[in-house]
Amino acid sequence: MKNILVPIDFSEHSNYAVEVAVDLAKKNGATILLLHCVELPQRFVTETTSVLPEELFFMKEASFNIKKVSETLSSQGVTVETLVETATLTNAVRILLEKESIDFIVMGSTGASGSKELFLGSNAEKIVRTSPIPVLVIKDKTDISKVKKMVFACDFSQRYVKAFEKAIAFANILGAKIDFVYINTPYHFNSSREIKTLIDNFSKEHGEILTHSIHMYSDFSIEEGIIHFAEDNQGDLICMFPTKQSTLMHLFNGSISEDIVNHSEKPVLTIKL
Repeated sequence: MKNILVPIDFSEHSNYAVEVAVDLAKKNGATILLLHCVELPQRFVTETTSVLPEELFFMKEASFNIKKVSETLSSQGVTVETLVETATLTNAVRILLEKESIDFIVMGSTGASGSKELFLGSNAEKIVRTSPIPVLVIKDKTDISKVKKMVFACDFSQRYVKAFEKAIAFANILGAKIDFVYINTPYHFNSSREIKTLIDNFSKEHGEILTHSIHMYSDFSIEEGIIHFAEDNQGDLICMFPTKQSTLMHLFNGSISEDIVNHSEKPVLTIKL
């Protein structure tokens, strides 16, 4: 972890993300890239005049604010770079990931629910959906050094191997242990014997899992099972694994990862499978 991207909007929740990023940067000797997006009204974007007074005002205000944050972090011994873009956050992040060597994203989120979730989603949800690199979503003020138990829910198939390796690496950075868990539901039910066989086969190939804890947990849905298991076992952080879906499928089905990002009160680390 050498370059950490932190999208900020100067809100309380993005400040929480900055604090976590600073702790991670200090642990890894990483550089923080602060990104702020000035999403101009459409009439500014389509105006034939290249620079408008209103645009200059918004950009100047954003540059001033991000410079203050940067100076504060630099005084704490962290290497910081800043960037102000006139674009949507999702587009700005996508372009940055294509052009720059960024390996981790930390961002704050208030979550989303109801009609807002259906039609707009949260910025965090959109980034999680498209980011090829791990994204850590922070909901509340978080002391990342106190994260000692991570929850990793999976079916113990080989498609989780790379995510498993990244989660182990992140746990090692934090000095945390992982609760690996199979969520059993009425609609995708497996017997205890079948689940044990899956776990045993995975463990034979990836012995490091045996230094952590392995569980089976039953609930009515995978999403509820993950959230309830984390609550019941005092999990400090949840690992999730977004998969790409078509726009139509996402509108009607969403994804478990994005639901967890929106609904869980705990920090969520998403790792693309």
